[in-house]
Amino acid sequence: MVHSDQQKRLDKFNYILASINLSNSPILVEGKRDKRALKKLGCTGNIIELNNGHSLLITVESLVTSYSSKSFIILTDWDRTGNILAEKLKKYGESCDLSPNMKIRDELILLGSNDISCIEELPTLIYKFHRETKAYR
Repeated sequence: MVHSDQQKRLDKFNYILASINLSNSPILVEGKRDKRALKKLGCTGNIIELNNGHSLLITVESLVTSYSSKSFIILTDWDRTGNILAEKLKKYGESCDLSPNMKIRDELILLGSNDISCIEELPTLIYKFHRETKAYR
């Protein structure tokens, strides 16, 4: 039973990662550790750190000129600060005629909400899934 649940969660994560990698949308994360975590998991997209010395609005506005995609993926943590940032990014993106994607963030929240609360902890959770599913083979 544990194996089945962990395997389903691992499969779901692999699906999410594949959809991120197939997208040509930039990915907005809070900082360096989040970017490093996504790269460690095999994320190949353009990852932009919000903690870059610019305001959120300037960062979102730069997406219009820097990327051909009219959408961007919001991957902030699911703590209070991350939720506030996500809502601001969504609002700013819509005001710039962009399509903010919060669906992937929502899926990651469902996937890891009982175990983790931030993007930088994803590799630890995924490696835990790998270990536990291999233990039952």
